[in-house]
Amino acid sequence: CCLGKQVVVVDGLKEVLKELKSIGRNLNQLVTLAHMGRITVVNLDSVRQAFSELCAAVRLILERKRW
Repeated sequence: CCLGKQVVVVDGLKEVLKELKSIGRNLNQLVTLAHMGRITVVNLDSVRQAFSELCAAVRLILERKRW
């Protein structure tokens, strides 16, 4: 608003952001365990794909709201 741009509130994004934060915490815990040597192999291909799709969906929602 201070920059002269329209402020857009998107319903439902609060829940999405909460989930993204949870995913980030879980990934951080896995990295910590890997650095400690307590786990050695984690296959995150499906997680990466799902996260990528979620981010694309959020971008699409935000782009639609701008118009």
